[in-house]
Amino acid sequence: MQHHILINICAIFGVATAVIIICKLLRIQYVIGYLITGILLSPNTSDYFADMSEVDVYAEIGIILLLFTVGLEFSFENLKKIKKYVLGGGSAQVFITIILTALLIFVLMRPTVEESVFWGFLYALSSTAIVIKVLQDRNKIATAHGKFILAVLLFQDIMIVPFMLFTPILAGAGDDPLIALGLLLGKLVLMGGIAYVLARYVIPFFLKTVMKIQSQEVFLIATVFIVTGIALLTEQLGLSLALGAFIAGLIISETSYSHMAISCFLPFRYVFMSFFFISMGMLLDFRIFLTDFGYILFWAIFTFVVKAAAGLIAVRFMKLSWKTAIAVGFSIAQIGEFSFVLAQSGLQYDLISQENYQIFLAVSIILMSLTPFIVSNAEKIQPALVKFLYKNSDATT
Repeated sequence: MQHHILINICAIFGVATAVIIICKLLRIQYVIGYLITGILLSPNTSDYFADMSEVDVYAEIGIILLLFTVGLEFSFENLKKIKKYVLGGGSAQVFITIILTALLIFVLMRPTVEESVFWGFLYALSSTAIVIKVLQDRNKIATAHGKFILAVLLFQDIMIVPFMLFTPILAGAGDDPLIALGLLLGKLVLMGGIAYVLARYVIPFFLKTVMKIQSQEVFLIATVFIVTGIALLTEQLGLSLALGAFIAGLIISETSYSHMAISCFLPFRYVFMSFFFISMGMLLDFRIFLTDFGYILFWAIFTFVVKAAAGLIAVRFMKLSWKTAIAVGFSIAQIGEFSFVLAQSGLQYDLISQENYQIFLAVSIILMSLTPFIVSNAEKIQPALVKFLYKNSDATT
């Protein structure tokens, strides 16, 4: 059919517009509207997108664009300001979550050690898109818990790259894990060297030449060329397209044209995000709620408790107040958008079954739906909890 892609994009954004208008009237976060749009257009719901491979293509485009914008906004100067929280709190939260999740899932489900660790990877990531948007809307970024959350989410966004690279090794892809690890490190060193040369010499000279034309349109086209070129280069090295997109964003962010790149791509940021979340909703089979609702409810509670506990421990590890610890723990107690990316990789390498993948998607959507309400009221949780405990202690005495 002619104009097939254009017709599909028209259908996706037409349904998305209608759903988001309804969500706005009901005061539901726009990201949830994207997920609902995806569920409505899913091959499991309607016959419009009957080919799941086409859905996967849309998802991959969304992933590439989303990781590029993350790399583009990544600044070493901003990192220095909260480096204590990023390196200390972020690493503590990620690794505590991995350890807690892997141990509990190994005891409860008796999977292999590799599968348990992979579940730890999935649970270690929280939703940057939803949490930061809510914090910005409520003017909470500058608060104590807002700064810590920002640092943790930044560290998580960085960790998605090694998680994706270690997933094939965890699955035992290849002959010898040590050889595979050595080969991976070699590729990373090679890519790091190429990225350094590009960032130091090639990209600045290229963008300087482009800017002589004094055309924002040409600059935008040149930037897209850089992103796709570096993404394809990383794929040729046996790494991921998403990693290349992240590196491209990181390289451009370190040039003197970073602010212009951000201003050019900022209007498209939510378009990129919408593609990603809609495609994730399209991958969910809504019938899983009818067949496995008990499991979904259990794992939703399990996920919330484990992630809240890990976040609380990480904050206390940095010797901040209980009020901040509880606010942070509850605010990041959901599954992140990059966990979807990782889950698809795990599905490819048989680290997660198709049924568990669908349950995972369902749990993620439930927790993402609750996140705006939880984050908005995170600071009220600790006083309310103290008041509740105080009343109970008075009642018993």
